[in-house]
Amino acid sequence: MSHKIWLMEGLSSQRDIINGITSTAKKHNYNVSIYASHRQSRNEILSLADHALIEPNDINQRLEFILSTVKKYAIQAIHTGRHAHWFEAHRAAIEPSGAHLTTGARDVAMLDLADDKVAFAHHMKSLNLPVVPSLRVDSPVQLRELIARKPFGDLPLCVKPVTGIYGMGFWQFDESVSPMAAFTHPDARRVKAEYYLQALEAVDSMEPLVLMPYLPGPEYSVDMLAENGKVLAAVARRKEGALQYLENSGEAFELAQACAAAMGADGLINVQTRNDASGKPLLLEINMRPSGGIGYTRFSGVNLPGLFALRQLGLISQQQVLDDARRDFTPATVRALSDVVAYNPVLSNQVQ
Repeated sequence: MSHKIWLMEGLSSQRDIINGITSTAKKHNYNVSIYASHRQSRNEILSLADHALIEPNDINQRLEFILSTVKKYAIQAIHTGRHAHWFEAHRAAIEPSGAHLTTGARDVAMLDLADDKVAFAHHMKSLNLPVVPSLRVDSPVQLRELIARKPFGDLPLCVKPVTGIYGMGFWQFDESVSPMAAFTHPDARRVKAEYYLQALEAVDSMEPLVLMPYLPGPEYSVDMLAENGKVLAAVARRKEGALQYLENSGEAFELAQACAAAMGADGLINVQTRNDASGKPLLLEINMRPSGGIGYTRFSGVNLPGLFALRQLGLISQQQVLDDARRDFTPATVRALSDVVAYNPVLSNQVQ
């Protein structure tokens, strides 16, 4: 019997997830068929699956496309990384088809909370979970006043959008850098506060920002497999310079799991923390989706995408996942490298 899982368009890591599932199915000799889809011609992703589909761009066609695909190919599980709010709002229309849906949570309200970094911080604080202090900024005038007031004492400050992904829009205020630093070394993400304010004051409108203290670190990115708030497997990546150290214990590891439980996380998700000057980890944010680095965690021996697929297809129990994650983990050090793959403009595995 073939077990069928459908990976719909995600924000990142779709290739790594496909590879992880393929590896696990082969290792355990399970007959798993992977369907992958995207709205764009991402053949470098879709070609890795057993079957590829092109998603409609028109949102009004999405539900019918899903239901007809599930019926035609007897799909048992669907994972989505993008459009999670839409999918969660349509769970009641999708799951009667027989396919189990994973969106990152079982509640639109939790997806909304995760997307608002200030609301998330306040919620974590209300639960007595240590979190980076966060202030919402709605205007350049407000930001200028807050910077002058020093709300976090002498700690350096940083800003980023209240909603956003990939760290886009993050800047640390640093009065020691050159006025040209943001142009000559943009990847350092450092800028003089006055120049940032001048740019912000020059635009007609601004997206809300979150002002936070910049903590010394290190930063942890904890990738997890959770089911309705219960964490079944997790691997922490401690980031120091170009290297990442894979761990499965420690304060940051435990804090991230407590956050996932509090948010009712469901599926492959990620929590980020950063250490303060005393070495205590504080929550930064939760992403109710796979991280861009989830593929790195396989070097620890724990294949989170593979375990996720086996659970969704009913091939292993929760206890087996817990046991496997504990037994298979080995500490490892990894370094990310840029890579290139061949791109075939024709998909030989495309189905309609």
